[in-house]
Amino acid sequence: MDSSIKLLAEISEGSLGLSSEFEQLGYNYSLRKSARAILLNKEGNIATQYLKNYAFHKLPGGGLESGELVEEALRREVFEEVGCDSRVLAPVGMVIEYRNKYKMIHLSFCFVAEVVGEMGEPSLDEGEVEEGQVTLWLPAEELLQNMKNDQPQKFEGHFILKREIAFLEEYIRSVHS
Repeated sequence: MDSSIKLLAEISEGSLGLSSEFEQLGYNYSLRKSARAILLNKEGNIATQYLKNYAFHKLPGGGLESGELVEEALRREVFEEVGCDSRVLAPVGMVIEYRNKYKMIHLSFCFVAEVVGEMGEPSLDEGEVEEGQVTLWLPAEELLQNMKNDQPQKFEGHFILKREIAFLEEYIRSVHS
């Protein structure tokens, strides 16, 4: 893991207005780590996974498997969810989520990546199929606006959107600076 990666946000049920609870110090939490991609195609559009059955957008990515490095997980998840190989270009940042409902701390690491080679078909898992997940390619500003307008129809969606918005805003800032 790149030790110079910037912390962009800490998110809790309290900060989202879902409850009055923020992180609960002294509790035993499980730890989940995941990798997220701001994946660019040749036109400069960003891949987004739209979950039709829950009405929100998210960036491609997912959890690290045991012993897997963050960038390896990112390339694997992009291949599975989008159907293409990718090259990691630069770190965007990290977000920490305290999901008290599940007693879980979730660390998400985001990177800018680009599509390499030809597009294939995604190989979605059963949960992604159930969510109605489809890949859309959108300009950064349009994707950000869509995420800000999304009304997620499941608990986790509130965390996911806050996290993805933090990543996209940081990416847009870095491109325009």
